[in-house]
Parts: sequence; C-alpha cells; structure tokens
Amino acid sequence: MAHLIELTDSNTLEKMLFNLDTVVSIERTSGSNTVITTRWGRTNVKESLDNIKSQAASSPQAEAVVPF
Repeated sequence: MAHLIELTDSNTLEKMLFNLDTVVSIERTSGSNTVITTRWGRTNVKESLDNIKSQAASSPQAEAVVPF
C-alpha cells in the first residue's frame, strides 16, 4: 500500500502524485519551499513542511492494483 499525496514541483509548477513511502528525509528551504529526498533523488516542491505533514496525516493508504 502507498501513501500518496499531491505536491507541486517548485521549478515547473506541475502537480505530481508523491509516494511518501519512498521518502528518506524532508527539509525546509528558504521561503515556503521544501526539499524531499527519496531513495532515488531529490525533489523541490512548493508546499511547506507543515502542509506536507497535514496532507500525510489525512491521506488514506491506496492499494496498488496490478493487472495480469
């Protein structure tokens, strides 16, 4: 199961679904932007750390359905 939340890329302003299960660390940057480090790299998002925490707390787990 995955914890998915919607975040906004701070460079392209594109919305993305982010899987919180892959997160290694989340750090505040200047302003309200946040850097998320995952197993595969870093992503800069527009949302604040408080906003991410709020979304994570209210996000239901989603089951991945794999077609055969």
